[in-house]
Amino acid sequence: MNLGILGIAAALTSAASWALGSILFKKIGEKVSPFGMTLTKGILGIFLLGIAYAIYGFEFVPLNAGGMLIISGVIGIAVGDTLFFAALQYLGAKVQIIFFMMGQVMTAILGLLILKEMPLLLQWIGIFVTLLGAATVLWKKIFSDSKNQKTAMRGVVFGLLAMFCFSSSLIIAKQAMITVSALSAVLIRITAGTLGILIFGLIRREVKIWLVPFQDFKMVVFFFVSVCVVTFGGFWLSLVAIKFLDIAVASTLGATEPLFVLPLALIILKERITLLEVIGAVLTVCGVIIIIIGSG
Repeated sequence: MNLGILGIAAALTSAASWALGSILFKKIGEKVSPFGMTLTKGILGIFLLGIAYAIYGFEFVPLNAGGMLIISGVIGIAVGDTLFFAALQYLGAKVQIIFFMMGQVMTAILGLLILKEMPLLLQWIGIFVTLLGAATVLWKKIFSDSKNQKTAMRGVVFGLLAMFCFSSSLIIAKQAMITVSALSAVLIRITAGTLGILIFGLIRREVKIWLVPFQDFKMVVFFFVSVCVVTFGGFWLSLVAIKFLDIAVASTLGATEPLFVLPLALIILKERITLLEVIGAVLTVCGVIIIIIGSG
């Protein structure tokens, strides 16, 4: 099987998973703090990935690679996820996705500067068209949903900081994955990130407060399903994608989240889809096709 096609499929599935996860976590965040969501998501993620890792088989992880993945996990999960969940509550799921697009551009730039990965001309065209389509989908939503400017600005700041954490952590993980499988990498990252937020909570003596909402069994079940979506669909597949694709291409394919948010918002949130959103979705699909052709 063509590894490039595998990477593309992983990136698109990861984008769909993140879109669904954003909607699910928006609902959860109405009752659970960002810190509580990061900690609990990490604990469940370690459990689920631990089972998969035991089935897949253990592997030796070089010290240097393990160290980079630990740093990547603390930055991208302990810090990045918490900032993301905070921004999600201020902006909402559909508006929050815009920061993933900014994150793709940021990641592509960092990948070019640090990893010296230069996409081909056709791939650059696909990247531009994909981002243009995604921006068109969310353009109206950004302004129509941001009625409270002060609240919106807080969400913007948290979102931008989260995207920087995600982008820099991916760059670090990319270098480590030369000698480590995607499953091992995501397990190490989630474990490091979870331990990081746990230590922070213990120092502040707030862990019990963070976990109070999970006394509700329905919340536990709903949260478990959400974690499965983002752990296997979001985290794992995103690392599979950057393992087999240049990080700029993999990250840009991840920017197709708005394309998946539209039908999910229609089905789950019962929101109307506008013509402008359809046009943006079509542009995004065209951009993805161009990237696939350029990667062939």
